Amino acid sequence: MTSESNLEEARSEAQLILALQDEEVAKIFFQQTMRRNLSRTVRHLDRLVKSGGDDRKLGESALERLGFSAEH
Repeated sequence: MTSESNLEEARSEAQLILALQDEEVAKIFFQQTMRRNLSRTVRHLDRLVKSGGDDRKLGESALERLGFSAEH
């Protein structure tokens, strides 16, 4: 299972993504892709989705904001 600290890190990332303006999302998306950290971020968000409840909604929203469906 996913540890609470991993879920907390994923929650923080999701909340930061959702707070960004569209232009900032595009810039972050590009930067993360270039640094190959996007896969780590998506894995974290997937953990939120799998954990269910409010975390699921948070993870799905952040994935959608990045252009992914929760079922990628």
